[in-house]
Amino acid sequence: MEIPIKKNEEYIVDIIDYGADGEGIAKIDGYTIFVIGALKNEKCKIHITKVLTTHAFAKVIEIIEKSEKRIEADCDTFKRCGGCDLRHISYDETLKIKQEKVQNLMDKMLNKKIKVNSAIGMEKPWHYRNKAIFPISKEKEVRCICK
Repeated sequence: MEIPIKKNEEYIVDIIDYGADGEGIAKIDGYTIFVIGALKNEKCKIHITKVLTTHAFAKVIEIIEKSEKRIEADCDTFKRCGGCDLRHISYDETLKIKQEKVQNLMDKMLNKKIKVNSAIGMEKPWHYRNKAIFPISKEKEVRCICK
């Protein structure tokens, strides 16, 4: 299959699904593009950052049609930090994404199909961590970008 896109080019795409890490998925002529920061049902102008034989990666330049599931992130550094990849998505939608991720894994792994129940949410889902990332630097003075 000929790759229908080029690195560093811009395209307007419809986001049709979510990837395994919550990134948006778009297709151009059947070719899959993982779009960091895009939500399902959005129309976005994207910039292609990496092209492989089977798929590509892109970032959002402009959201043309915004999803009703998009929220304003309450953390200024979440895009750089890496601790909260889905902070721009409503909590209910993140629970749905997680349930679909488990369902897709079960569908691929099991011969007998099972239905994965909806994820059970928390009353107060913010201000906690179950994962910690500690950057290492050779610099003597390290500046933390997280709150």
